[in-house]
Amino acid sequence: MANDGFWRGGDRVEVERVVSGAVVYFPAIVVNEPSVRKNVVWVEHESLVVGGSVRMKEYVIPTRLRPSPPCEPNRRFKSGDEVDVFRDSEGCWVRGNVTEVRGDSRYIVEFNGENRPETEVEHNNLRMHRDWKPSSLQEGNDLERGYKLKIKLKRREQYEKGAIVEVRSEKEAYKGSCPLRDLVEAKNMRPVPPQQLSSVEPGDEVDAWFNKRWWIGNVSKVLGGGSKYLVYLISTAEEEIVPHFNLRPRKDWINGQWVSPSKEECCNPPMKKLKSCETAMKGFHKGMMVEVKSDEPGYEGAWYSAKIVRYLGENRYIVEYQTLKTDDERELLKEVARGSDIRPVPPTLIQRVSRYEVNEDVDAWFNDGWWSGRVYQKSNNYTRYGVYFKTTNEALEFEYNDLRPCQVWRKGEWTRA
Repeated sequence: MANDGFWRGGDRVEVERVVSGAVVYFPAIVVNEPSVRKNVVWVEHESLVVGGSVRMKEYVIPTRLRPSPPCEPNRRFKSGDEVDVFRDSEGCWVRGNVTEVRGDSRYIVEFNGENRPETEVEHNNLRMHRDWKPSSLQEGNDLERGYKLKIKLKRREQYEKGAIVEVRSEKEAYKGSCPLRDLVEAKNMRPVPPQQLSSVEPGDEVDAWFNKRWWIGNVSKVLGGGSKYLVYLISTAEEEIVPHFNLRPRKDWINGQWVSPSKEECCNPPMKKLKSCETAMKGFHKGMMVEVKSDEPGYEGAWYSAKIVRYLGENRYIVEYQTLKTDDERELLKEVARGSDIRPVPPTLIQRVSRYEVNEDVDAWFNDGWWSGRVYQKSNNYTRYGVYFKTTNEALEFEYNDLRPCQVWRKGEWTRA
């Protein structure tokens, strides 16, 4: 924004509206500058769609716009903080107050004087509430332009004066919150890539808008029915939850045109140093049948049959479960799994004359997966067994045919538990 009320194409803004008697803010992007004749700004909403898939566009008077507030992913909130809550169902930020801090980065927020009930909110859907004063830029506010810079050239180059571009840099200055000017080599610049992104699946390579810049990553999991995704950021080796409207297709600028990364590049990136808790597994290949350990709450420790689809690098694989399906029950579920959570299918052991003993460790077939537990009782004829599961603190009964000896995959070898 050159001065108060003047917006440039590409600015990330929020549109102020009154909904249910309360002021809310809808994230949007300025499509072009204000019309002198109409004194309005043409914007494209990031979370409002028409026809089920097309982002809504509309003219907005400049006084109903404000820059997007700064992103502060590491901020922690306390009871009494005045915050904005992003509500996926409405696609907007709503003002509220934190009333309770819960574990696992969750908070209870109330909405005063509104027809919205008190609700539990995840940390990534919260931000500190800030008011925008057009007369002066408040400290910490910025336009979050994705580091699009206006280039001034002294001689003919690839980019014309005033072109909007993206800059690749690891300089500390680019981590700040204010627009800046810098001298940049042409090899580290490129035009703004195409933004269209329709369907997204686990394993897709994307650019994710996070912490005021675009990051290259892989989609690990689809969340909220496709409204947001768990994305693995390659350069930081971390996973972040990113809304659908903050994703775009991964494209490379090569010889003056946009090119999709090759499958070979996607499947075989250079290996990085793994965390101390992970072990690189090089024995898994495409099409190999394996078992994958779940880390979902309530399903910890369960192993599910799966097939290796492809290797993503950095000890991560796309797997296709053989017993789990997508929400619409039409296809087998695909996800990204760490190598440390994958093991070969256990070998078949010659079982003793159809019996297990009390206190023996076994795997039980339950809810489409194998759960490790311990026998705590048995029937007189050894056909039914009571099994206790420590991870869920449950005790269930199983037929003999639904049990198998518990085996542990450690250092490339199978051993009895």
